[in-house]
Amino acid sequence: MLRPLDLLTGCRARGEACALVTLVAIHGAAPRRIGAQMAVSIDGEIAGSFSGGCLDAAVIEDAQRAIAEGVSRRVRYGTDSPYVDIVLPCGSGLDLQFDAALPAATVDAIAQACAQRKVFDLRWRDPAQPPDYIAPEAAGDALHIRHFPALRLVLAGAGETLLAMCRQARAADIDVVAVSPDRDLHAPLDTIGATLHVLQAQHALPPLVFDAYTAAVTLFHDHDWELPFLQRALASDACLVGAMGSPRAQAQRLEQLQARGLSPATLARLRSPLGVLPRARDPQELAVSILAEAMQAYRERCYPEPAHRA
Repeated sequence: MLRPLDLLTGCRARGEACALVTLVAIHGAAPRRIGAQMAVSIDGEIAGSFSGGCLDAAVIEDAQRAIAEGVSRRVRYGTDSPYVDIVLPCGSGLDLQFDAALPAATVDAIAQACAQRKVFDLRWRDPAQPPDYIAPEAAGDALHIRHFPALRLVLAGAGETLLAMCRQARAADIDVVAVSPDRDLHAPLDTIGATLHVLQAQHALPPLVFDAYTAAVTLFHDHDWELPFLQRALASDACLVGAMGSPRAQAQRLEQLQARGLSPATLARLRSPLGVLPRARDPQELAVSILAEAMQAYRERCYPEPAHRA
């Protein structure tokens, strides 16, 4: 599935017009958070959604109209909307920003930021003008929406458990990098679009990148394979570092990592047992359980809940 910004930048590369639609305000409840987007190309290609129902059909029609007119504008749907025939089931109102003629320099900057997994903001000074691409900044008078790199998984393991985890993640449209001594995983992982690095030895790790929006997880039953991987991941800013295994295995793992010089504060970041379902055993169940925890860690990194006020 294409992501909205992928469709936008792809259309730019092909010289095709494309409208970017952004949810900029919610009045009441909504199925998407502020910043959700949809991209609609001049040929009718679509990426993203806001409701999966009648609202999306209206948005696509309005996006095509904006492309024809080459304009930017903001439209209210639902409560207090001029579209009286579009009623949102939640009874809310949504403000959507349509931008059908983003400058080439803005789209190119978005493409570069996405490729380099950089955080950036789009800032609207006027609803009738396309947004500016800017580095992340504190909230000001102008409306701005922050864009984060997508969640990525770097998984180390072997056999059916690793394969099940990769399949679940790819089904959720999450990029996956797998590290394994199991060469037989090449064909099935290539089929689903997951990258595999074959380990030649326990200490011969490939040049892996763990950024702040990456979850690093080990799925080995032979825990000797996981220590170099975990040591490198724990030294990074990964949003989740976790290891499959029992509490007993975790205790032994922590002792071994401490012997490698890792501090108690660093070791406190290592989550294990891993997953939201207790005592998961089946590879598919375990994969769903771990993936849910990775998604939660990513959400906490990007969209932290505001502190409770007494």
